[in-house]
Amino acid sequence: MKKLKQLKTLLLSTLTAIVIIIGCQAAVEDLTGPSALGNILGIQGLFGGAGIPNDGASQATIRVEVYTTQNIPTEGATVFLTTTLGTLTASSLTTDASGTATTTLTSGTTRGTAYVTATVDNVSATTAVPII
Repeated sequence: MKKLKQLKTLLLSTLTAIVIIIGCQAAVEDLTGPSALGNILGIQGLFGGAGIPNDGASQATIRVEVYTTQNIPTEGATVFLTTTLGTLTASSLTTDASGTATTTLTSGTTRGTAYVTATVDNVSATTAVPII
């Protein structure tokens, strides 16, 4: 009986830790494709806590991934980015040998949700970054 209670406590602690970790960064929320050129696109917003403050200086990292339908990273893909709130360091990125590229979203002074959209070839993917 005591071991069962310990197991329940361990499982609850593990579940709580997983929920906290997931809450600290968005998952690849929108995975789309394949594009006309056979690429799959994913986007992820990385930020701590519940979002980034609306102080005009706080930042979130925006990471995009491009790979083929055979899960091979696509090097040299041009990805175009837009946002509904805040500003992006770059509006166009080129993926590296691992098929990834990153930029930074800087908050503005307006509260809300920044929807950052990445487009490669003819497909788009969107992630949400709360600005609080």
